[in-house]
Amino acid sequence: MFYRLTVIILLLVSTSAFADKCELKYLEELEYKDIECQFYMGTAAYKNKAYSVAAAHWNLVLDSPIKYEGEAAIKTMALSTITFLTYQGLGVKQDRNKAVKNWKEAVTQGDLEARRHLGFAYSDDNFADKNLVHALGWYESIFLLYPTPSELEQSDQGVYQDAVEGADKLRGRLSEKQRNAAIAFAKSTL
Repeated sequence: MFYRLTVIILLLVSTSAFADKCELKYLEELEYKDIECQFYMGTAAYKNKAYSVAAAHWNLVLDSPIKYEGEAAIKTMALSTITFLTYQGLGVKQDRNKAVKNWKEAVTQGDLEARRHLGFAYSDDNFADKNLVHALGWYESIFLLYPTPSELEQSDQGVYQDAVEGADKLRGRLSEKQRNAAIAFAKSTL
């Protein structure tokens, strides 16, 4: 948990703060391409809309062996972020079914953002398996895990707020019976 907190705090720091760490000379000093550095290089590429470059960095993270404590959490974040590219077809071949499958895997590894992505996917008209009850359920699962948003790390506050907005839109479209079914589904995902 401590390392995840550290990683999350590091995410809050601007990408430019990591630019010095990720210079080529830094990478040459390591025995392999550092997972954390590759993750942030992918993030920088994504912010610059170089999606295929971002995907390459995040795939490198996914393909790298775990050598240090906390790298599993970084790999989980890389899985969730590259899956977003896969869902949207940004820089990689679009495959919404594969994306949903990968987000579910990221959920099993503790990635909160993947739950939010699943809420969106299941409410998306472009997703063949659209299911508003499951969409609301994925959002509700976030609230069940964290009934008080202040319990969340600062980096997850945006995820929580997005879930609140997504859930609010869906609740008005669903019957009470469907909302209750969404809560039951949310509980099954914990």
